[in-house]
Amino acid sequence: MKFSTLIGATLAAGAAAQPNIFLIRHAEKNSDGTISAQGMKREQCLVNVFGRDSDFNIQKIIVQNPHSGDNLSQRPYNTTLPLARSLGLTIEHECEYDDPECAAKEARAYSGDGNILIAWEHIMLQHVSEALGANAPKYPGSHYDLIYDQPYPYDSVTVYSEGCPGLD
Repeated sequence: MKFSTLIGATLAAGAAAQPNIFLIRHAEKNSDGTISAQGMKREQCLVNVFGRDSDFNIQKIIVQNPHSGDNLSQRPYNTTLPLARSLGLTIEHECEYDDPECAAKEARAYSGDGNILIAWEHIMLQHVSEALGANAPKYPGSHYDLIYDQPYPYDSVTVYSEGCPGLD
């Protein structure tokens, strides 16, 4: 075997794979902005959808910054909290609701194993996806179940349902 072939194979084996990025909306809400009983069921369903036994291999969770006393900003954090606990992950929440570039930058900076889950408010979710590089569809206000699957190089989006029994 040629030395250059051996070096090339070694470098390829050592290169980290780029993560897939999955984007979701927060769970169902009450009129005051808190998570509803239906939303709490979705929170638990997400543990099954994205959990250890799934093929998603989530190793990083990013949400908008949850401000104390602001139910609207807390929904994505609260939606992903049961999943994060089940996976032993810390939820990253340094980015403000209206700063999709921050979320994209944080996702692109990830160099670990596995994939990334981003949870955001639905109006800005499209903008987060676009900041990553895709021409993303508008997230419909009547849905809480859609997953935007954005594989590297993050320029395309496939949309499908979480498939939560009794909810979707």
